[in-house]
Order: sequence, then C-alpha cells, then structure tokens
Amino acid sequence: MKFFELIVLLPCHSLEDFPIHHQGNEAEGLLAAWSALWHPALIASSGALPTWFRADAPSEELASRLIIVPEASESLLLSGWVARAKSEGAAVLRKLHRRDELVGAALDELYRDAGPDGSTASRPPRSDESAALARDFLALGTAFLWVELLTRQMRYMSNIDEVHLKNETVAGAKAWEAGDLEAARRHLGNCFEVITEARERFYPVNCYLVDLTLVAESTLGAGLAAEIDGDAPTNLLVSGQLVERIEAEQPAIVEKLKLALDHRRVAVVGGEYLEDELPIVPREGVLDNFLRGIAIYQRVLGQRPTVFGRRRFGLSPALPLVLSRLGFEAAMHFTLDDGQFPLSSQSKTRWEGLDPSAIDALCRVPLDAASAETFLNFPRTMGESMDSDHVATVVFAHWPGQASPFYEDLRRIAAYGAPLGKFITLDEYFATTDSPGDLTRFKADQYRAPYLWQAVVRKHGDPLSKHMAGAKEQSEARSTAALAAFARLLSSAASTVAATPETAAAQLAGAIVSGRTTGTRGCFVANAESFARRLVVDVSKLERLPAVEGPVVGVQESSGKKLALVEVPGCGFAWLASTDAAPTAPGRAKPAKAPRPMAEGNLLRNEFFEVTVHPTTGGIRSIHAASARGNRLSQQLAFRLPAARPKAGDLWRDPDEDAPYSVMCVDAIDVLSAGPAVGEIASRGRLMSPEGQRLAGFVQTLRLVRGSRRLEIDVELDIDEPPRADPWNSYYACRFAWPDDVSNVRRSVGMTAQPTTAKRLESPEFIELQAEKWKTTLLVGGLPYHRRTSDRMLDTLLVVRGETCRRFRLAAVLDAAHPAQEAIDFAAPVIVNGDVPLATASSSAGWLFHIDARNVVVTSWQRIDESSEACVLRVRLLETEGRPGRVTLRAFRAPSAAHQVDFLGQTMAELPIQGDAVAVDIASFEWIELELSFPAAPRL
Repeated sequence: MKFFELIVLLPCHSLEDFPIHHQGNEAEGLLAAWSALWHPALIASSGALPTWFRADAPSEELASRLIIVPEASESLLLSGWVARAKSEGAAVLRKLHRRDELVGAALDELYRDAGPDGSTASRPPRSDESAALARDFLALGTAFLWVELLTRQMRYMSNIDEVHLKNETVAGAKAWEAGDLEAARRHLGNCFEVITEARERFYPVNCYLVDLTLVAESTLGAGLAAEIDGDAPTNLLVSGQLVERIEAEQPAIVEKLKLALDHRRVAVVGGEYLEDELPIVPREGVLDNFLRGIAIYQRVLGQRPTVFGRRRFGLSPALPLVLSRLGFEAAMHFTLDDGQFPLSSQSKTRWEGLDPSAIDALCRVPLDAASAETFLNFPRTMGESMDSDHVATVVFAHWPGQASPFYEDLRRIAAYGAPLGKFITLDEYFATTDSPGDLTRFKADQYRAPYLWQAVVRKHGDPLSKHMAGAKEQSEARSTAALAAFARLLSSAASTVAATPETAAAQLAGAIVSGRTTGTRGCFVANAESFARRLVVDVSKLERLPAVEGPVVGVQESSGKKLALVEVPGCGFAWLASTDAAPTAPGRAKPAKAPRPMAEGNLLRNEFFEVTVHPTTGGIRSIHAASARGNRLSQQLAFRLPAARPKAGDLWRDPDEDAPYSVMCVDAIDVLSAGPAVGEIASRGRLMSPEGQRLAGFVQTLRLVRGSRRLEIDVELDIDEPPRADPWNSYYACRFAWPDDVSNVRRSVGMTAQPTTAKRLESPEFIELQAEKWKTTLLVGGLPYHRRTSDRMLDTLLVVRGETCRRFRLAAVLDAAHPAQEAIDFAAPVIVNGDVPLATASSSAGWLFHIDARNVVVTSWQRIDESSEACVLRVRLLETEGRPGRVTLRAFRAPSAAHQVDFLGQTMAELPIQGDAVAVDIASFEWIELELSFPAAPRL
C-alpha cells in the first residue's frame, strides 16, 4: 500500500507545548511514533517528510495515509474517528510503544496488497549494512524533533531549511530503496548538516556528551565487549578490583580495552581498588586503597585513570587533596546510588577541598540512558546547560548493552556530526574544554552517606563494629610500620618485616640497646605517635613496681596486677625496671600521707574533675570540672523504641521530640580500683521498657587516670530485644547530654575538626562541643554514626539490626586543646615488651623524632627500601585544626636530604636542613608527605 502522507497525532497544540512530562510507555511511545515514520521505505513511498497533527484535530484527508497514534494521544481522539479513518483508507497504528514494533507494523501496512491475493507480501531482503543505514534515518527523525524543541527551549524560532531537508531525505530514502547505500549515506550526511547549521545559529559553540558505562561483576560479558568495540567514545567506570577480575575471567576483553585506550576511544574512570565507605575510612586506609587500585590499573591495562569516579557514594571534602597528590587531573563530583552530595551551578567546576588543594570536577548528575523520559526531556536538559553552563555538557550513564533505542539514535547522530553535541571521553573533556573561572568549596555537612541504611537493608553483618575493627587495624598497622622504620634508622640489622606492634617494638628495643645492657631485664614501652602519651602499663612481669621517677608518674598494685602510669615521649620510648634494678632518683619525696581515693561509693575523681555515677540509673549523673562550676556532661545507655506512626491528618512533628526511649535501672555500683594511679567504677543493671519489660542488661565501667583529662567509658550489653529494621530510629545508643546550648559543634572529617549543624552525623573519631567557657570532646573509638536529638543531646549508635558486637569503648575529654591528638591517643595501642634487656643509657626515656606543632599529627611513617645502605623514611603530616604555619621536624640523627613529595613519591620541593631539623610550611587542613634520607645506620 503506497502512502501519500505519514502522520503522527500528538497531544499538543504546537511544538511550543510539546508534552515532555510523560513517563514510561507514554514517553517511549511519543518518541517512537515520531521517529518510526522516518524509515526510508516509508519516506520513499510517500515522497515527503512525515508530519504531525493535533490528536483532537486530525487531518480531514485520510485516504492512503499512515497514521500513528501514541498512547499519550489516545484520550484526545474524537469519538468514532478511528473507525472513520480506516473506512476511508487510512492505516492507523495504535497501542504500540516500542519503535521496532511500530516500524514492523508500518512496513506490514506498506507491503500489504502487494500479493496477488491481497495478503501482505514478504519484505524485500536487506543486508545488515542496509538495516543499519535504515536506523540512521530513524535517528535523523529524532534529531529533527530534538533540534526543533531545542530551538524553542533556547527562545528562538525554527530556522531549518525544510525544503532542502525534504529533498535530501527523500533522495536518500529512494537511494536506499534502490540499494545504493553509498548515495543514501551521502544524502543523509547532507541532512545532518542542515540540522547542524540550524542549531549553530542559536548556539555556535560545541556541546559535549559524556557516555558513562557502568561496570559491575554481572556485566563483564558480551555487552561490555560491545561497548568497548563501539564507534562512539565512551568512559568505563570500573574499580581496580573489577579490572583484576576481568583479567582473570575475560582476558580477551582486557586486550580489547587496551587497544581502545591506545586509540583514545575509551577512557577508564575510577582509581580505587574497591569502592569502600570512603568518608568514614581512616585517611591512611583511603590512601592505601587508591595506591593498590592504581597499581592494578597500571599492571593490567598499562595505564592508570586520570579522572576519579565511583558509582557508590563516597564523596568528601577531604578528597581534592588526595586526588591531586595522587596524580589525578579531574574528578566526577557525583555518585549513582543513595546519599546526599551538593550540586554546583556549573557542569564543570574547580572543586576545592578542606585545604587549598583543588581539582577540576564534573558536577552534572548523569541521566539514565535506559529511560525513555530522559530523551523526551533531552532538548530541555541540553537547553538548560547551554543557558547556564560555562561548558554545555550532558552526561549519560548506563549498564553495558542496556540503553534506550533513542540513546542509540544520539550516538548515530553524533557519528554524522555534532548537531546535538559531541561524544567525548572524560580525559579529552578535561584536557580540551575551558577551565572554570572560580573555585567551588562544599561544606562537610552537605555530604551525607547512606551506608548505615544500606547495610541494614542488605543484611550486611556488623554495620557499626566493622568500622571500630578497621580503625583498630589501621592504628596497629601504623604503629608497626613506624616502630620498624625507627629500628631500621637505628641499625641496618633491623631489616626483617615486623608483623605486630610488639615485634616491631622488640626490634626497636634491640636497636637501641645494641648490645650495651645492664645485665638485668625490664619492660620496654614504645610510642609510635608524634606526641607524648600517658599510658597505663601492665608491668606484672616485674618483680617489684618501678620507682615513681623519670617517665613513671604513678604506680599501683591491685587485683593481682602491677600497673605503672608512664609518660612516653612522642616517637619515643621508656624503660621500666623493678625498684631493685635501677636506683631511685633523688629529689622526689614520698607523700606524708596516703592520697585521697580516686574512687569511692559512686564518685570518681582526679586532679581535673569529679564524676558522679547516678545512683538510680548507673549512668553518668554529672561531670564537674575543678576549674569551673556546673555540670559539664551527663550520660546514659538507652534503647530508642519504635515510635507510633502518625495518623492521617496529624500535624507533622519532629520525631525526636516524642521519641520513646528505654529506662536505665542500676542493680549495683562497685568500685573496681581506688587508685592511686587508676580509678574505676562499674555499674550493672538493666534497660527497661516503659511497661517494665527487660530489653537488655548492661555493665558500664568508668575509668579515670591520674593527671588525665579523659574519662573512659567501657560498655557491655546483653541484649534481649533486637532493634528493628530502621537503623536511624531503632537502636541502642550511648546518650550524651549537656546543660547549655553550645555555641559550636565540630565533628571529625578525616581527623580534622569541621563545624556541623546536621542531625545525623558521620564522625568516626570525635565530636567536639564548645561553649563560651568550656569545651568537651567525645571520643567514639571508630563508631561512625550519631544522631543529635536536640540542641543539648546526642546519641552515639552502638547496636542496630545486624550488629553482633556488644562491647564498646568511648571517652569524654574536658577542655582538650587538640582533639585529633586525643582521638589518635585513644585508638592507639599500648605497646609494651615486658621482658627485655635494660639499656645502659643514662636516661630511662628518649625520643627519636619531634614535631613542634601540636595541631599537626603524623599519620604514617614508612621505610623505603633501596639498594643502597642509606635509610630513607617517608612521613605524612596532617594539619588538623585549620591553623596554617611552619612545622619543624627534628630527628635524633641529622638527615642528609629532605624533600616534599606527592603520594606517588614524586618530588615537589627540596627542603632546607638545619642541623637535625627540617622545616616545612603547611596549609590549613593540609596533608603532606616528606621524604627524609639518612646516612647508613651501623649494624648491630
């Protein structure tokens, strides 16, 4: 059946009000109905371009017309119109929304009546090349619609030369029909030039299209290979772990990918080995993950990503510095799962982190390339980018082989030119597009991770304690590496790899002694941190308690244990011996009378404050500082009970205002240690529901050390009633309360203190409460999630559904000058070797390195193995309080050379050496790495 006219009925009065609000099948049906009529067989039959009419005012001429009615237009059809159209000789296609089905049905109508009996004749056979070219005609129809809509979005009038477009399209269709594919392709090229010229009249600069192909374990097959082999530039978002898996399971894909990378058709985006919960992972863990990932990319693919990106949430204001020091040139400032992150007003911006470091970033959230509504709205999306962006950009994301046919249209359009934008790899995008003119800095509170909710919903084990365990593992690994590096610096014989802090301490002790011993044995205490620590050391292996002198500031013996309170210098050590193994230093008289007990009844005290245990609840009733009046902090354990659901019509209320909690009831309060070095009180009891049901048992132990401003809180729970599925509304928590509205609350972000007003906090190290005259720091020991239930109350989550851990360590520090140091000290292990030969040195304590800025902490010491005998150490320093300045690092041996390097070991600057000191400038919240070279150490 030959068609005189090809018509689509649209639910609009003009293209000015073309309906872009439809979703699902209706959205797909609108685009499919428009573009299906551009099949070359149909155009060759009609000799004209397809046209459209209003669905409520269709054409009166119906004979030999092919009319498509999309689902969105059905409700606007006149009653009885379909029957009249068919009776007058029109072919009407309805209730189809897939384009391949519409094209098939239209071609069936075209070849109907071709057979001698009036049946549908078989279609002429077509080659694969011919079929592919036919799809280019469909893409031309889509391009025509999009440019027309884009013209109106940009407030211009249509300026397409429709006569020329018609002539070229019909000529191309007839050439296709005749099998002259080269001529058809030439005419198609002319058609796309017409459309490109029309777009360039109102926007004469380049637009960019970014294809982001997401790679997962389930998409490593043929679909991924097809994406790599495609003609359109694409970007593979893939982690180092998946690259490693592709190498093992799909080596052929690796070869394809390496070839595509060499030809710059594909760019790899990523950088990490695995997409961990980056914002709440310790800094050194984040860096280790990146370094491991970069090594995998380099080994398998021969090159590493220069653009950072991840599918899972994991953005943080601490990232720009890490990325820039790892050689990344740009980043994707968006993720593709749950979680909140800030948006920039520009597609391309310069992302500035906590410190002055900055990196180019793509901030435009990708569109779903598998969704029809994405492409129904595409002209508006592109128009908005043209209007507001410095660099007009649209980003699409999809799984391999899972994209809408209209996305395939966009790729085909781009193959003929750039009427609607140019597909580009991110490497090329950041290298060739104009740099943004200003910096964008986002606040820490603008990021909120979805990890807790995801872990509970997906039934991942231990969503809270795994972070405690990870923080402990990182702290121990850092201590081990530091002590081993110190030992290597002292003696080249200490070159074996230490597995634990204790074995590394044994190496260090041996290097310090170096054969010069007193012939007696004692305890060796090591401190891998950059600041002095006051440690409670178990010296039960000693025959007698050590003398209270030198580094020993207190001793006690209770419950069969000997304890010593020891001040150990930063990056240093202390030797402890029985009183008969080392003479008592003069000048320290014994007290005339026994000191007041540190713990008695329900009171716990030292020089700085007094803690009262509540006689009814067993929680902390009050903490009174010696220097000021008034209660500083109260605390209880509690189970947040599920709140009643609001009824329809009820006014909204803050769920925290009426949230029900359990009641804490104490059964016994016992003094475990009365001092004089350590005081401990334990309370035992139950958490009860308001109805009197036992929900959990508890044991809470409060611990206070002589001369310390830190109150340690050890919690053990015996849970009867498990939390429900909503982890932010049903949980066991340690509840803190303070009497006055604080002027400032700060939380840790990568061990730096950042202001916060958020109700749900991710802060695995510390939370700082600051009023006008006082400051209290809560140390949370790796527990990352907290809920602020009012201006004066905070819940630190201990147990949610899926959590098996029942023992927790927290602390409160009064008037801490440096919260990051307190958090590191709280998490760091006490490293003791209890039976070592004592040194003959004149001092019972010493240091190996010293840093003169308390706001700067060392996050890592590493020994760099080289072929020469010289010892090279790398140290990373972090400014934690936003106070820039010059830092001086002193060593017990004068270094021969010093450099500042990036995190890949590349030299950034040579540093001056003055005797045993190296000075370096550090910016606010900056994280830097220094490389120190020392002459060869003597062998033992």
